[in-house]
Amino acid sequence: SRVLDLAPELPCLDPRRAAVLGHSRLGKAALLAGMLDDRFSFVFSNDSGCGGAALARGSLGAIGAIGAYGKTGESIRRITEVFPHWFAPAYRRWAESNVPDGFDQHFLLAAIAPRHVYVASADMDDWADPDSEFLACVAADSAWREHGLPGLEHDGEIPQPGESLHKGYIGYHRRHGMHFLSRYDWNRFMEYMRLHAQP
Repeated sequence: SRVLDLAPELPCLDPRRAAVLGHSRLGKAALLAGMLDDRFSFVFSNDSGCGGAALARGSLGAIGAIGAYGKTGESIRRITEVFPHWFAPAYRRWAESNVPDGFDQHFLLAAIAPRHVYVASADMDDWADPDSEFLACVAADSAWREHGLPGLEHDGEIPQPGESLHKGYIGYHRRHGMHFLSRYDWNRFMEYMRLHAQP
């Protein structure tokens, strides 16, 4: 946000098409920045996992046709034990229950509506829990529908490695591999921006 403050002074930048992107912990930070600063037209989160795009409690029982799903990735207990300096101390109170009733990480994605949000996952990144990241996108979809916009356009199935969902205001892709930000990820992000950015 502070860098974006300078954008109007730099003629090479177009602040109307500003994007924020982060990987892992910085993917969590990108989602927070996008939620708090509506100057970002695009918010990209890569392998952000627990505290980012991944649901904390699994399927919420509300995903519908995709069916039941169990949480497999990092938990709030684990992440606050290993990285306590990343979070406010009050976050640890959810270590046992993961999140309060009626709430989960899809609320973070939904708070970015009606702007564009994009979640990227890697199929071998169990710690970030790619299924849970995708299901958060599914659960957040209604926030865009309330604005009369297409949220996540998908076929009701968990995406396979190599699949990209780029039609809606919620973008998603899953690539093969582990926990890192790859050239493949960057290329999908740029494809998405070219498709949706206003001239």
